[in-house]
Amino acid sequence: MTRICYAPASRTSFYRPELDVLRFCAFLAVFRFHFAYAVSRYVESGGPHWLAVANSASYAGGFGVDLFFVLSAYLITELLLREKSQCGTLDVKAFYLRRVLRIWPLYFFYIGIALIPAFNPVKEFSWRYVLAFLLLAGNWSILLWGWPHSIINPLWTVSVEEQFYLLWPPLVRNIPRNKIIFAAVGMLVVSTVTRILLVAFHAGTDSVRCNTLGRLDPIAAGILIAAMLHRAPNFSNGLRLGMLSCGVLPLVLVAHYWKIQDPRSLMWIPTLVGFPVVAASCTLILLAVLGVSVRFPRILTYLGKISYGLYVYSALAAFLASKLIPSHRFLRQLILRELLALIITILFAAVSYTLLEKPFLRLKARFELIRSRPA
Repeated sequence: MTRICYAPASRTSFYRPELDVLRFCAFLAVFRFHFAYAVSRYVESGGPHWLAVANSASYAGGFGVDLFFVLSAYLITELLLREKSQCGTLDVKAFYLRRVLRIWPLYFFYIGIALIPAFNPVKEFSWRYVLAFLLLAGNWSILLWGWPHSIINPLWTVSVEEQFYLLWPPLVRNIPRNKIIFAAVGMLVVSTVTRILLVAFHAGTDSVRCNTLGRLDPIAAGILIAAMLHRAPNFSNGLRLGMLSCGVLPLVLVAHYWKIQDPRSLMWIPTLVGFPVVAASCTLILLAVLGVSVRFPRILTYLGKISYGLYVYSALAAFLASKLIPSHRFLRQLILRELLALIITILFAAVSYTLLEKPFLRLKARFELIRSRPA
């Protein structure tokens, strides 16, 4: 059992339901991004041109991953700073236990699912990939050997976040709040230098996308928000709407013109400018939502609560939907396949949250010094 930090209950809790809603929106963006490719193939085979125009914005959904990174870095840093302020120090061991209990049950369970022969028909999810993902280094395996034809692929982002969770708490414990800003700026420098070197040495197309060092911008942005904001911003609804628009529009433009989420080659301007622009845009989106005084429907906050499962199971759901609706020669088949995949994803995530994740979340609460989202 971890040490107890005595503080008023009102000061030892931190939960913002609007961020759960934003989590669900980030998942939905990524989900739509993956189906955008099927729509593009349909248009190329003779589908209506208007559909290509409507579908082009969906490619920005790939940046939902960056929004997840900003969100995670902000929330983790905010909780760590609150604990340090109220307790005088950080219990890093308790933090690791909380992350293990939150992330690992579903993470390792899903690796087991991905190994089932029916879901790994071409056996590309081989033991070298398995070992890398078991060691929370799945993103580096993709860098080395490419994308396996497997339902495991969504877990590469979890690997990136786990690497951040491993290294960040000891730093927060040992440096004052004002120095955390310099640490975040240092991350931005490391990320920029990494991308410069990768472009200069003509690295592979996924060498930035899946590279932890090359994707530190959104993580640093989340840290900066937590370090610089002492309370949620009190923006007007009009300003929030403007910030949201200014956040979304650059994502659409970067996705359409520079295609850094799936490049054919690394180019100087798109690589060096595109990723910081995406991080800044996701930061604007988070700030536009943070502290908003809107009562969201319970279904949205619930879907945000199970968004980890939604993200993880989405590839499995897409695989099953493609088996149930194998043809996509007609638009209605594409729509039905995507809708079916979404329904399966929500069903799997809801069951997983109740039966697999919730028992560990209750155990996790024993190690919480700052209460966060209720299970």
